[in-house]
Amino acid sequence: MQTSLKSPTISVLLSENARLRGDGTAFTVLADGHEESDVLTHGRLDREARAIAARLQRSARPGDRALVLAADAGHFIRAFMACQYAGVIAVPVAPPLPLNNARQAATLRAIAQDCSAAFVLSGSTTPVREPLRRFAPEVAGLGWIDVDTVPPGEAADFRAPSVEPEDIAFLQYTSGSTSLPKGVMVSHRALLRNEEMFVAIMGTTEDDVLVSWLPLFHDMGLIGMVLHATYLGAHLVVMPPLAFVQRPSRWLRAMTRYRGTVSGAPNFALDLCLRRIPEEDRAAFDLSAWKVLFTGAEPIRPATVAAFAAAFAPRGLVPEAMQPAYGLAEATLITCGAVRERPPITLDVDHEALRAGRAVPGGDYRMIGVGKPRLSREILVVDPDTRLARPAGTVGEIWQTGADVPLGYWGRPEETRETFGARLADTGAGPYLRTGDLGVLHEGELYVVGRLKDIVIVGGRNHYPQDIEATAEAAHPWVRPGFCAAFAVERDDREQVVLVAETRRPLGTWGAGTGGETGAGDGAPPPTLAEITRRIRAAVAVEHGIQLDDVLLVAPAAVPRTTSGKIKRRACRSAYENGEFALAAEPGSRALGGRV
Repeated sequence: MQTSLKSPTISVLLSENARLRGDGTAFTVLADGHEESDVLTHGRLDREARAIAARLQRSARPGDRALVLAADAGHFIRAFMACQYAGVIAVPVAPPLPLNNARQAATLRAIAQDCSAAFVLSGSTTPVREPLRRFAPEVAGLGWIDVDTVPPGEAADFRAPSVEPEDIAFLQYTSGSTSLPKGVMVSHRALLRNEEMFVAIMGTTEDDVLVSWLPLFHDMGLIGMVLHATYLGAHLVVMPPLAFVQRPSRWLRAMTRYRGTVSGAPNFALDLCLRRIPEEDRAAFDLSAWKVLFTGAEPIRPATVAAFAAAFAPRGLVPEAMQPAYGLAEATLITCGAVRERPPITLDVDHEALRAGRAVPGGDYRMIGVGKPRLSREILVVDPDTRLARPAGTVGEIWQTGADVPLGYWGRPEETRETFGARLADTGAGPYLRTGDLGVLHEGELYVVGRLKDIVIVGGRNHYPQDIEATAEAAHPWVRPGFCAAFAVERDDREQVVLVAETRRPLGTWGAGTGGETGAGDGAPPPTLAEITRRIRAAVAVEHGIQLDDVLLVAPAAVPRTTSGKIKRRACRSAYENGEFALAAEPGSRALGGRV
C-alpha cells in the first residue's frame, strides 16, 4: 500500500526543516576540497532562499523557468531552493567551464531555448555572464540574479504561491549519452517518492552525514545528495567535482574528517582513487563510519568495486558499504539498488550465452547485481521489438513503473508517449517507462547489460561495447581507463567495428624507463602507438573473437563524455566519421602530457 508523502512539496519540506532543526547544519561547502567556505544551517537556508524567491517574484510568475547556473555549491543550493519557494521551475545546468568553452555554451543555449528560460540564477564570484555575451548572447540577455547579492532581509517580502505535489519542481536535462538532452519534468510528488525509495533501499536517516563531490546540476549529485540530505534533514558536506578530480584523496579525507556515513560515485571515481591515491597516503583515512557507498551513473565493473573495497578495508571500509545501484533521469533518479548491510551480489555467467541473450550461470563472465524492486516499483525485461515480456534469465529492455516516475519530457509529447507510455503488446498492461537499457533478471535481482542502441553486431552475435572497452583498457597501461569508445560504422556495405581510445602517460613513468612493450617501467623506451594498437587488437580478438576494423588512438580529453561520466558513443561515432578527433602524440613525445 502506498504511504502518504512525507511532505507535499520541497518548499514545505524546507520550511519544516527550518522549524524543527533551525540551528542544525544543513550544508557545509569545501570550495577547495578542504577549507570550509560556507556553512548553511536549516534556518539560514530557509531565510536566504525566501529572500531570493522574493526577488524572483518581482518579475517571475509561478511556472516560469529559471536556469540555475552557479559554479559555487552554496550559490547553487540557495538558487535551487529559491525556485522551489517561488513556484518557479528550476533548470539546473552545467556552467560552461572553462568560460570560453564554445561546445558547452552551445549545449547551454539549446537547453535555454528548449525550456524557454526567462531567468538565470547565478553567483557574483564566478563571472559567467560576460563570457556568455560572446558564446550565448540570448542567455546573457535573460533576467539575471546573483543570489549572493540578495540581502536576507528581503525574505520579509516573500509571498508563498500555491504549489501542488503534481506541479513541476524542476527540469532534469538528460545527460545525452545516446541523444540530445531532453528535459525530464520532475514533479514534487515524483521527487519525494524517489527520495522515499532511497531510504527504503539504503536505510538512510537524519543522523547520517553525507559527503559529495558530484556535480550538483546532475541528478546523482542533486537528487542523490542535495535533495536527499534535505529530505532526511541531515548534514551534507559538498566540494566541487574539480577538487576531487585534481586530488581524489580530498574525498576520503572529508569522509574521515566529518565521519561521513553516506556517499556516492560512478565507477570511474573508484578507479581513480585506486590509481591516484598512493598506499602511504591511505594511512591517514578512517572510513569506519562509512555505511553506504552507492555506485551508478555508468557501467559498474565488479572488479573495480571489489578492488576498492579491498584497498580501503584496512582503513575501516566494510564490504557491506558497497551498494551498486541503477537509475536514470527518466526515473527521477534511482530505480533499484543493492540492500544495505549486505555485500554486493555477483553472478558468473557464460559470456557466449549472454551475447546470445541468455544468462547461463557457471561461466567466467562476472556481472554485478543492482537490486530488486521495492515499494511501488515494478521491473520487467521486455523484447524491445515485440513488446512482450521475457522470462527470467533472458536479456531484454528494462521497463519499469512506480509512483516516482516523472511526467515526461518538456515540450515533447510524442517522445513522452514512446518512452513513458509503453504497454505490453499482449495484455496492454502499462504504462511503463522504457529505459533504453538492456538487462536480465535472475532470482529477482536485476543485472544491467548495456544500452539497447549501442549494441555491436558481428557475425550475428551481440557484443556490448563496454565489454570491448574494458578489454582495450586492460590491454596496455598507456590506454586511459574510462576513456574508450567502441561502436559500429557502416562502410563498404558492412558493419565495421571501431575503437577510439585516449592514451595518457601512466602514473610513475616520467622520464626514461616507461616500459616499452610491457609498459612496466623496466628501463626500456616508451611504447609506440603501433605497439599499443597491436596489443589492443590482440586482446579484443582473444577475448571477444572479433577483429577491430580500426583502432584510433586520440589525445587526452578527446573522447566526449556526459556530465555523469558516460561515454557519448554517438558523438564519438560522429567525430570519427567526420575526422574531428585530435590524434594522440607518440608516447616518447612530451606532447602527450599528464598522467592517468
